[in-house]
Amino acid sequence: MKITYIGQMCYLIEAGGMRIVTDPYLSYAVDNKDEGIARKYAPPYTLAELAPDMIVISHPHIDHLDPQTLAPFYRLRRRSFTLVPASCAEEIAKIGGEPVPMSAPEPAKLGESFRLGGVIITAIPCAHTELHRDADGDYIELSYLIEAEGKKVFFGGDMSMYDGLLEALCEMSPDVMLLPVNGSDWFRTSRNIIGNLDSNEAAELAARVGTRMFIPGHHDLYDFNGCPNEWIEFSADKFGAPLHRLEPCESVEV
Repeated sequence: MKITYIGQMCYLIEAGGMRIVTDPYLSYAVDNKDEGIARKYAPPYTLAELAPDMIVISHPHIDHLDPQTLAPFYRLRRRSFTLVPASCAEEIAKIGGEPVPMSAPEPAKLGESFRLGGVIITAIPCAHTELHRDADGDYIELSYLIEAEGKKVFFGGDMSMYDGLLEALCEMSPDVMLLPVNGSDWFRTSRNIIGNLDSNEAAELAARVGTRMFIPGHHDLYDFNGCPNEWIEFSADKFGAPLHRLEPCESVEV
């Protein structure tokens, strides 16, 4: 298994004969929406260059579900399944994708699974500060457990803690955890910027779960909503988390 960090919460996971891309944000959509905001580095690839067999999307914010990234890829008519929270399926279909609606039961329980080749991807309820449901009762944000080659990767997406999640993750026993570390504060919340785990929470979670590798995300693309590397490293040392920080386009073999 090989994991490559692309930026924000976008990772390329190569395992089980498949290429899986999480939350592909490979455009300037956020910059174009908000004046004065600029990416710290350019999109290193197009989605076509990453050539995913599966795309895994955690929730509908544009730096995670980005039509400017997805639509050009879909127009190529390449076969790639897009796993999304059930509430996002219609949006994916509108921009030309082939959505796989995923849902999950009550918090801390595994939900629906999707299998392709040697890969199994299972939905888990996610709290983006809080747990949110749509009119049909489906969770709007999801995390995912990705299993292949006898290994388990937990992809958190944009997440916060909730009752029962720690115990559930300990039971899942993921080998790798991909966790946001950008945190939350009053200043960002007042601008309707919804936060995530901070570096301390992510490191302590990784340590308590006993994962073999903790790879941070959502920390280096935008200054206004990131986290310095020094904070990430300090937190990992503080809690004894198995940190493996990747630079953009850098990979690790699991």
